[in-house]
Amino acid sequence: MMLCGLLIATTVGRPLAAQQGSALDVGLSVVHFPDDSTTIAGPTVGWSSAIEGHHLFGLLNAGGVGTLGAASGSVTASGGARAPIASHLLVEGGGELFGIAGSASRGAVTAIGSARVMAPFTRGGAWARGTVSDSRREAGALPGASVEGGAWWNLPRARLSASLLDQHAHAQIFTGPQRDRLIGTVRVHYTEGALAAHLEGDAVSLDLLGGVRRDPDAEHLYDPMLVATAAFWTGETRAFTVSVSKLPPDFVRGADASSWLAVGMRFFESSPARSRAERARPIVLVSGTGSQRTLHVRASGAHTIEIMGDFTGWEAVTLAPGAAGFERAFTLTPGTHRVVVRIDGTSWRPATNTPAVDDDLGGRVGLLVVP
Repeated sequence: MMLCGLLIATTVGRPLAAQQGSALDVGLSVVHFPDDSTTIAGPTVGWSSAIEGHHLFGLLNAGGVGTLGAASGSVTASGGARAPIASHLLVEGGGELFGIAGSASRGAVTAIGSARVMAPFTRGGAWARGTVSDSRREAGALPGASVEGGAWWNLPRARLSASLLDQHAHAQIFTGPQRDRLIGTVRVHYTEGALAAHLEGDAVSLDLLGGVRRDPDAEHLYDPMLVATAAFWTGETRAFTVSVSKLPPDFVRGADASSWLAVGMRFFESSPARSRAERARPIVLVSGTGSQRTLHVRASGAHTIEIMGDFTGWEAVTLAPGAAGFERAFTLTPGTHRVVVRIDGTSWRPATNTPAVDDDLGGRVGLLVVP
């Protein structure tokens, strides 16, 4: 039972902002369960992969944990679709399937369905969501439902959010020295308010989540929540991670209240600087007359920009910072030229404002029209 709590704590408790893209986490976790004053430790490994499209999205999490004489693993698959329903509204439908199994406990499965309405603004937005859930654990079916609302704000190197949740669920009651003897279930109803922040530099990121749960039937009327994860990149796709948390019980998935410390390494997730460069939308502009033209490239947050095209002999040329982005003078004859751009050493790609066509090597190049 406690081993499952360790696994759920170290996977479900990971900040959402840290679950973007693909990443492999390997480390050691030490978890304290206050309900029975037990502390356990073990190596953990987890893989997450996210897909985000214009209308479809998905996330796959798989993890495992071991301790003396026991091991456990879990898989979470979630996804959905979104579409506009009005000029400034989006509707989203999603689902999640969570499963856990191990050598020291019975398996359990939780299914969650949700519907959400979002109203994006210029730098953020607001949303409202309803969910229904059904968990299959030792006590059989444990249904639940919730309503939730929130808002988010995007800044150049930060993302802030606030949420308020009203949750109805069922909790299993255990007894015995190891709290492994099921004696029944009870209904639970609580509300949660939380604030979250994702902050990043070029080679460091910090995810913070703080909040409070109000549960009239719990031992304490108010129970604090805290999750903090820091990642320090030692390479473009390798980081050292430290995470601390204090969480109340997760009645939907079946995790006990816990506090933990985790240290480890993360692989395959791009550093913040590399991620910003990959997300940047470069724009290529041409100024001047005659054969000597100045080529300008604008890309928010870029440190270096290189350009390559038929007018450079397909040799990479670094542009110099200018008043309106990056620029350099070239001999450009009127007509259409093929060109690609590279930002901060990432992959070559066409500019956002140039039509893209296939090249002869299986890639894509932009078509730059010079009048």
